[in-house]
Amino acid sequence: MAKAVLLSRTARIRLPKQDLWSFLADTDRLNRNIDLSPVHFAPMLDRRRKGHYSAETRSYGRRVRYEEFPFEWIEGRFYQVLRRFSRGPLAEVSTGVRLRPAADGTDVEVFARIVPRTWFGAIVARTLLARTGIRKTVALARALELHIRDPQTHAVPALPPPEQLDAGRLELRTAQLSRSHDAPNLIGRLESHLRTASDLEVTGMRPFELADRWGVDRMQLLYVFLHAADCGLLDLSWSVLCPVCRTVREDAGRIRQLASRVHCDTCDIAFDTDLARSVEIRFDVNPAVRRAERDRYCIGGPANSPSAVAQLRLEPGEQRSERLEVDPGWLRLRCYQVGAPVACEVGSAGGTLRVECGPGELRVLGSPDIGGAIRLEVDNRLPGEALVVVERERWKDAAATGALVTSLDGFQDLFPDQGVAPGDEIGIANLAVLFTDLSGSTALYERIGDVRAFAFVQSHFRYLRDAVVRENGGVVKQMGDAVMATFADAREAWSAAASMQSGWDDFRRGHLGDDDSVALKVGLHQGPAVMIDNDGRIDYFGATVNLAARVQGCAAGGDIVLSRAVHDDPEVAPLLAESDYRCDVFTTGLKGIGEEQTLWRLRRP
Repeated sequence: MAKAVLLSRTARIRLPKQDLWSFLADTDRLNRNIDLSPVHFAPMLDRRRKGHYSAETRSYGRRVRYEEFPFEWIEGRFYQVLRRFSRGPLAEVSTGVRLRPAADGTDVEVFARIVPRTWFGAIVARTLLARTGIRKTVALARALELHIRDPQTHAVPALPPPEQLDAGRLELRTAQLSRSHDAPNLIGRLESHLRTASDLEVTGMRPFELADRWGVDRMQLLYVFLHAADCGLLDLSWSVLCPVCRTVREDAGRIRQLASRVHCDTCDIAFDTDLARSVEIRFDVNPAVRRAERDRYCIGGPANSPSAVAQLRLEPGEQRSERLEVDPGWLRLRCYQVGAPVACEVGSAGGTLRVECGPGELRVLGSPDIGGAIRLEVDNRLPGEALVVVERERWKDAAATGALVTSLDGFQDLFPDQGVAPGDEIGIANLAVLFTDLSGSTALYERIGDVRAFAFVQSHFRYLRDAVVRENGGVVKQMGDAVMATFADAREAWSAAASMQSGWDDFRRGHLGDDDSVALKVGLHQGPAVMIDNDGRIDYFGATVNLAARVQGCAAGGDIVLSRAVHDDPEVAPLLAESDYRCDVFTTGLKGIGEEQTLWRLRRP
């Protein structure tokens, strides 16, 4: 075997490091635009080689097979990948990108280490690979610099081919979206994104992640995406993610098509499908608008795992030390070869995270660091390879979960077929349920007559729905004078309930004048629930729903009654402490509930 060939090229790019990282870390787009061929990837079945793929592609008309090792990266600093070939002129190729801050921009180094198998391989390494891979990658970085500095003169680099985009249909459906939903700035951003972003960026889109990147309101952008799907600009799908590695393990266009139990081949675990914990909505550009190429050019680059700040592969006995740039907050550390992930909190003062990968156990030890930096020290004590991942503990925060989306008001009207099949059900780990009712409404009908009383009750439904919608919830159903609404979390349910009661007097006076005999009763509970089909509409049942109804039954009027699960919720407790509501605690038995319940009654002063 010939001596390894080392190649490197460095260029000063006058852009911030993060702009370059976001562009170059999309290795699928990068490989496509340096004229590499599509690749077929299959996970390796050997459990000792988790994260490895068997890959097959074509190069100059010849079939090429190789083993792709897991990418390694530190966000914003470097990434690299090793590919080992079973036959041919090359034995292995390791390529990557390294970014270093400079006084007037960023130094971009594109590097490769190539081990030829033959003398011909050495020639190929020094000529063809250097020219196609390294030089073209640097050229793309320079093109990005030119575009950002003068976007009117220089086009976005790596634009999708014009034949992939139907510009007329994009404009037509964007205009339809603008007529159905009033958000011109966000719709304009979406249209530009669909025109210019890479294929990877217009498939599997996560609206909350894009909203954070664009600096816009998450819920407003989610509603734009939902209406865009209704107009045929986007297609929606439901992704089931592995709770350990957070990669998509199943996709379905409808909720009813999701399997109740899913297996992750990478982590070798099976898990239940849960709308709150493992299912999120994602969006693809509609193929009639733009044909986003589905061929894969790279599968394991940093852009494929946007929540991961670091991924390192260590040989047996190897130790690594790397500096991380992360904001204060929670991190999640996991090793593909060892047990369950471990969460740890990083403060503003920085610190050192010592990770030990041992048989059956991942140990994470933290210590303060007066320098304010985060240093990751990893020690592989396994007899084989260890693949360690450090990721921001933010999947649920950045995911529009199935529980959230299906509880949004208007979702069922836009997508009436997006429910469970009749007779089927799907679990939700946590759902906040709000019930309301009116006290004094029966006497109101007798006092002011059926027509006026009925009009008041209908107006009160609209008033309650507005409060629910403002807090990202949805009204499930109306029963007589009562309303059932659901929310993805208790904080939003409490905010909706407080809004209902705080504005009730003004609402009532606007319809009934000085008649104060009708009062609003509100009850809240949260917990696991089951989604079902109820005559073609989404509905919920289970102990949580039953208890929420009973909690509301304890309200007397003008009050909000909370279960312990809501009162003690870590996001609700601070809001209660800051509010001016008077709180009384009491214990009572509830019909159909085995043991007595401690409840909290809150009234406005």
